[in-house]
Amino acid sequence: MIQKHIKPDQKLAVGSLEYKKIIEEHLGISCLFDDCVLELMCGLKNCMHHLVPGEELELAKEDRLQMSKGMKKVLDDYGFDVKPEMVNERIIEVACVVYNCDYCVAKHSKSLHDAAKHLEEISGINPQGWSLMKIATALMMVCRPYQQLKTGDPRKIFSEEVCVQLWKDAPKYEDRICKVSCSRVFDHTVWARSLRYTMLRVFANRVREAREAYEAEQAMSSPSDLPRGEHT
Repeated sequence: MIQKHIKPDQKLAVGSLEYKKIIEEHLGISCLFDDCVLELMCGLKNCMHHLVPGEELELAKEDRLQMSKGMKKVLDDYGFDVKPEMVNERIIEVACVVYNCDYCVAKHSKSLHDAAKHLEEISGINPQGWSLMKIATALMMVCRPYQQLKTGDPRKIFSEEVCVQLWKDAPKYEDRICKVSCSRVFDHTVWARSLRYTMLRVFANRVREAREAYEAEQAMSSPSDLPRGEHT
């Protein structure tokens, strides 16, 4: 099957050095195995029951639930101290949602920063150091001046002086930025941040539950808990 579907100029991604050696020696097919492939394989293993619904073979726990570098980064970014043994499917699921929320915001980074240049050119407001949400809010203020925003009162985000300046200069932005695009990016960013806020609370609860289960399991298996005389 491998020889049928692989082209001469293609490399086959494999999950271990052993597979790489065997396939290259016996089939003459060039294989790829590195850190990126390991991350990919880790994700595929955890998605196997979705990708191949008819697959009845259950992967071993150590194969399904691994601490990938991507997972570790998400946990570290949000200050969750989780041992690899504590990772379960519930943690993986919520980590994926949180990661995708961050991605939904980050993918607009370039377009938002490009549009933000007009804030300084037109209104003399330097957006350096602003979050993407803050930039998106400022752009909405010049696209839809005085309109009620989903983020609430902009004066809780900006000073009164900045708000007045943006509202006053709104007509000057007519031919400089696309209102439809700014509105879509703003709505998308607000939605992603709101979902992330909710899911981070779920994340914290699931990590706490996993830690409690792990500590209970460790306590049950600890030799110190055995009655005197039963130690080996």
